[in-house]
Amino acid sequence: MEKIHKIALLLFLCVWGAVSCSEEHPFSSAFMEKPVSTLDLGEIGAEGMVYVKASGEKTFLGTRDVLAKSLERPQMNVDFTYDFYIGRHEVICKDFNETMGFVTGVTVPCLMDSLPASNVTFFDAVLYANALSKKYGLDSAYSFSKVDLDAEKHCVKMKNFKFVPKSSGYRLPTEAEWTLVASENWNPGNGWNAVNSGAVVHKVCSSNESQNRICDMAGNMLELVNDRYASFKDTTVANFVGSIDGDALGSCVVKGGSYYSSPTTMNLYNRGDTYPILSSTKGDYIGFRLARGSIPDAMWFSDNGSTVSAPITPLIESAELKSMTGSYNAKLVFRNDAQGNLVYMNFGKTTTVVQFEDGVEVFHPDISPNGKYVAFCTSMEGSSQTSFIYVRDLTDASSKAVRMSSMKGAIPRWRVNPNGDTVIVFVSSAGGNRGDQFLLEGTWQVKFSNGKFGTPEKIFDGAYHGGVLNDNRLAISSSPLLRARLSDGTWKTDMIWYNGEQACNASLAKDGSNRTLFLDFGGSEGREFVGVDYGVHERLLIADSTGRLVQSVPSPAGYSFDHSEWAVGILKDSASNLVVATLSDINGVHREVVLVDLNDGRIVPLVEGEELWHPCLWVWQDSPNRPKPVVDMDSAGVYYDSEVQNPYSFAAVEMGIKLKSFWKERDDLQAVILGSSMLLDAVDDKAMIYTKTLNMGVSMMDINLFDYLIRNYVIPYAPNVKYLVVELSPGLMFRSYQEVTAFVLESSPGILYDRLHLSEATKNEIAEFSQQQQFPKILLGQQYLDGTFLMPSGSWEAPIVNVDLTPLTFDALVLQYNLKIWELLKALADSKGIQLIAAIPPRNPGYKDTEAFDPYGPSWEVAHQIIDAVKNMGIMVFDEYKDGHHDYTDAMAYNPNHLSYLGAALFTARLDAFLSALP
Repeated sequence: MEKIHKIALLLFLCVWGAVSCSEEHPFSSAFMEKPVSTLDLGEIGAEGMVYVKASGEKTFLGTRDVLAKSLERPQMNVDFTYDFYIGRHEVICKDFNETMGFVTGVTVPCLMDSLPASNVTFFDAVLYANALSKKYGLDSAYSFSKVDLDAEKHCVKMKNFKFVPKSSGYRLPTEAEWTLVASENWNPGNGWNAVNSGAVVHKVCSSNESQNRICDMAGNMLELVNDRYASFKDTTVANFVGSIDGDALGSCVVKGGSYYSSPTTMNLYNRGDTYPILSSTKGDYIGFRLARGSIPDAMWFSDNGSTVSAPITPLIESAELKSMTGSYNAKLVFRNDAQGNLVYMNFGKTTTVVQFEDGVEVFHPDISPNGKYVAFCTSMEGSSQTSFIYVRDLTDASSKAVRMSSMKGAIPRWRVNPNGDTVIVFVSSAGGNRGDQFLLEGTWQVKFSNGKFGTPEKIFDGAYHGGVLNDNRLAISSSPLLRARLSDGTWKTDMIWYNGEQACNASLAKDGSNRTLFLDFGGSEGREFVGVDYGVHERLLIADSTGRLVQSVPSPAGYSFDHSEWAVGILKDSASNLVVATLSDINGVHREVVLVDLNDGRIVPLVEGEELWHPCLWVWQDSPNRPKPVVDMDSAGVYYDSEVQNPYSFAAVEMGIKLKSFWKERDDLQAVILGSSMLLDAVDDKAMIYTKTLNMGVSMMDINLFDYLIRNYVIPYAPNVKYLVVELSPGLMFRSYQEVTAFVLESSPGILYDRLHLSEATKNEIAEFSQQQQFPKILLGQQYLDGTFLMPSGSWEAPIVNVDLTPLTFDALVLQYNLKIWELLKALADSKGIQLIAAIPPRNPGYKDTEAFDPYGPSWEVAHQIIDAVKNMGIMVFDEYKDGHHDYTDAMAYNPNHLSYLGAALFTARLDAFLSALP
């Protein structure tokens, strides 16, 4: 009875929510959009650009509407201290094709020259902007080192892509610039939209608002802007340019709605589409306009919402890093000296960048042998000022740094003692080592476990902060001298190496070779060894266990090294020749962290920034000194790889998240839901009362993926599943495996690995590795409410048919093939004692008045034939569409195909009750 009451309450809340969140609620979008009336627009220039006198103006991004998407909240104000130019209209086909024919050779189809250029990628727009900058003698606004083109010569990827806001060249407008201009005359009903467009694009400046100086900002084409996604804050930011990090998908902000969009759903604060728009996405309703002009003092947001004036840009791809380190499992930490905070980069298959900003000064960070923790101090080598040791958990971005409170300490280095204890070795002071005070200080060690420091133990006198062997036989110090402590356990001696000449940044190898890495100041011993003169820090120097020089690597021309350290982690022998360092330019600015391979002297940039110090690179490789796991940790459980080109990357991310949840919950599952985004958004599995359920829905997917996941994961490895709920959408039954599913499955390294290696013997290790892959919120935040796969409240909008219904006949071969999949799944489920249920989630009820079942077709007659064919197989059908005669209100919808969180609450409650009533 209590469970029945819970369902009744849930249904009541759905109905109440539908009323309270109607168009009359106090957070409506109309409340937010107050046009700017003071904007001064100049004349239209010869190149079609309008001068915008924005200096001193303000605009807003986002909204206070609590039901808006998470990345559209809260409302944030933006100030402008500069003027700029913006295109009167979107770039047209004629101009794009004429220009790009000489750049990449790409052309887009045009029924007439004055139509907006569509089916272009973000990177196509970047190349077009740079081409115009070159044409007019302006500095390029974008830099990159390499482009990847698809078969049609569209640019789908750029290596080392970087936006240069100080450039005066052509570029995409920022989201703030676009919103400032659009708010001057925002009236979506007057633009080309779903009501008046006839579902086709129109020539630029031809709508009812064409008398305005700037055209088509509401409707016609959904427009790419310059920003990458950043979460807003309830504050004011000057000269805002978006996210400093972007995201692993390369998601783009798009503005304005298109000819497909209902005017009631077009808001100034909207910044996305139904599915993520990626840098490689093309669409017949996606275009762009250009802006021009320098942005002084540009301000980005980091992933945690803090303002940053200089970006931190990864410069190496995972595959290239693996070629140097032998592993995808690599992590980098360093000090961002501009802010004084710690930066953590997890390379893996997907590079993520996290900045920890809690006000703690960070110097000399060092990653633990297992890669889970980083220790650092609050002062630097050569300084005798008070310093403290901290440790931070790298596996939890929200963790607080823990301080060793029992004593002061500097320059921590992790090591594993002969008895197997992992400890942090540190010195009592990092001051200079030239005088007697050096030996009055001490070298110490302390355990760190369960988030707490143990009691520090003194190892010996002298502040040997360059490293101590785990048997204490050799210890190193530098600044200003290269100083060594040698011992055999019964005797000890303190020696000055390198002829007493100045040295710094000493780092003792941990591979048993007892080599010391250091930098010098162009000393005579170094010059004699190298055979040529060189300047300060222009050589990496390596000494053997006696202090004799054995190797040297020159810095790149125009640069010098700084902050050099051996790579750490679980390394095979050859990896001991990897060194990480910073490069300093002629002005003394440390803009790059580089990886140096001592085997061949190769120097490869890892990351670029404004002022980067004290890097530490951690790598986990297979080693002959430890047992090799049954599975390959570089591939097992890694179900999403940002390096793999995939037009449905957002679906690959969703599948990765769902498989991670599957491996975590598989033993307890009683029901598994499989569907496209229509079912993904309709079932809140955490709200299922009667049945332990996992919603494994994935956007854009069809019966081909559902069949694969059921056969290869659910049935073999979820022993207690009693119900399989699989989406039945007639229009999606006309898709072949190759159309969509193949892109997702065949671009997932984890799926490919599982095909060869997943078994009863390996399942636990694969399950464990699957939990290590991280999926930052930014990957999915543009469409889902926080922490869910649920949509905000929208409306059913206008029913639009996106396909030609003519070829969608019941006797189509692809349909008959997919019906056979249903039949075989039914037989498989029966053999395992599992109930197979076909679910039809609601769509726009307005389709009952059209000839199509939904936007994907087919005709009503064919749709009923498909549904009847499934029923005739003995498969139960849970139908909440009811041919459009359902009770899901406008507030329960997100758009014509998807339920909002309110609709999901009702759908989930009904499905839960349906399953609980089955025998």
